[in-house]
Amino acid sequence: MKTKTDSGNFFEDFKLGHVFQCPIPRTLNQGDISNYISMTGDRTPRFCDARMEIHPLLLFHLVLGQTVRQISLNAKANLGYAGLLWQRPAVAGDTISTTAEVIGLKENSNQKTGIVYVKTRAQNQQGKEVLQYNRWVMVNKRDEKIKTEYLEKPVIPELPSKIEPEMLWPVKEGIPTKGITGGDFIFEDYKVGERIDHVDGLTVNTTEHMSFTRLFQNGAKIHFDNLLTDGKPLVYGGYPMSLGYALGFNGLQNRTGICAINAGAHANPVYAGDTLYAFSEVLEKKNFGADARTGAVRLRLIVTKNMRVEKVDSFQIYPEAGKKVLHPNIVLDLDYWDQIATGA
Repeated sequence: MKTKTDSGNFFEDFKLGHVFQCPIPRTLNQGDISNYISMTGDRTPRFCDARMEIHPLLLFHLVLGQTVRQISLNAKANLGYAGLLWQRPAVAGDTISTTAEVIGLKENSNQKTGIVYVKTRAQNQQGKEVLQYNRWVMVNKRDEKIKTEYLEKPVIPELPSKIEPEMLWPVKEGIPTKGITGGDFIFEDYKVGERIDHVDGLTVNTTEHMSFTRLFQNGAKIHFDNLLTDGKPLVYGGYPMSLGYALGFNGLQNRTGICAINAGAHANPVYAGDTLYAFSEVLEKKNFGADARTGAVRLRLIVTKNMRVEKVDSFQIYPEAGKKVLHPNIVLDLDYWDQIATGA
């Protein structure tokens, strides 16, 4: 008799081009907004007021969680993202459904795991797409003794290096003001090349990181199972992302919210007890025009663990000369677009 429980897909189960319809559609509500604020401390004004807009990262975590049963239930690690674009705002009352298409496969040389590349798309109850992105995840094999065709002939998709600013939707409502945010700096004040130390730190504990992961129905075993992980469940990589972005409000108070992710990498693992800090680099700016009330700012968010970056100007992201190997205390390297209120 076929088992009635679902053990999830292993690397061998994935087929190029297959599209998963991901359960379970979920309606977002005011409780989700409040829970997200309580678990991250995020203070971005646009997602705290009466219009009940859903924080973009809340939507991202929900959508990723919907893909876990098919894609990453047996994951070893979630590795990175590219080409992530929020196409339109989501609000309380929207019902979100998600699909995930397998666009690449690569078996690792140890023959214990493989990399699965997926294109994820989410839409609301009207069938309008609200979010799309690519991610890649390391998934365990069912049988380490049997090679797959993707060991010698991997299929690695060509992924976008960045989202062009012309693809962003300029925010027209809910523009923060200095009186609301307490921050003095607007779009015109930020300079390409500057670094911003976000100062504050947050220590991750077991209850918070597991509760956050369950909030989005993400059941990946490595985040919860003490026996499977030798007593050290891995913190879901999206939690340091949200905590780092929340820390980033200190120095970017007049932002309107993350609107695209060009690339992202979970560089090193986070476990309960680790303390996180963050700083940002201004990579690029784009003025939407004379009548626009926001300007696009491309930022690189670096989240570190157990190391306060007091001398952020001299911190070496790549400590070894000539090598693109991230500092061992970096847990997240996120290249993204935000919008910041202008002086218009």
